[in-house]
Amino acid sequence: MRGISKLVGTAVCAVALVFIAGRVSAQIVNPGFELAGANPSLAANWTTDTAAGGPVSGIRTNDNPHSGSFNYEVVLASIGAGPVVQFNQSAIPVTGSSVYTFSFWADRLAGSAGDVEQYNIQWFNASSGFVGQTGYQNFNPGANVYAQTLVNGVTAPATAATATIFLHFAGAAAPSLTATVDVDDVSFTTVPEPTTVTLVGLGLLGAIALGRKRK
Repeated sequence: MRGISKLVGTAVCAVALVFIAGRVSAQIVNPGFELAGANPSLAANWTTDTAAGGPVSGIRTNDNPHSGSFNYEVVLASIGAGPVVQFNQSAIPVTGSSVYTFSFWADRLAGSAGDVEQYNIQWFNASSGFVGQTGYQNFNPGANVYAQTLVNGVTAPATAATATIFLHFAGAAAPSLTATVDVDDVSFTTVPEPTTVTLVGLGLLGAIALGRKRK
């Protein structure tokens, strides 16, 4: 009987590990901005591709982390034009037709006004050809506290091999309005395919049957 219990326990653990492995954020590199780039204000593997329209910045800082020791901070101010900051991580490996969950935490600091926050996920094939995107979608940071943006059911196109995640911040075209938004703990996860779970379940049944036969 003990032998059967051990076999069942082992198989159950295997099932659990499959689900856990599927939820591990293996795609995003430096998700919490803990690793510095060429200098301490740059986050390794992240690129600020747009910073325009006024005194603006997008930097790695330790002012207000959600977890760990660092976060990414966007500051928007205007001298008349609309300020914009956008940063991204590219070449994130994905599997075509897989379903992903995208999440991150954001904190809109007190005194911020007139700003709009958006994300966009773009997909590329193995030849770096563009094959689709979510389009820019609004999200709401917490009001002087971190709040999670959680996007379930993001399906990669069948031909997708990589993804680029953009986080976009736009301020008001008014010098009297400024905004500061902190971002941390970005993740991009997938769950096991049903066939994988089925195979593990069959393995569990086989282990139970084998244990009974040996007894």
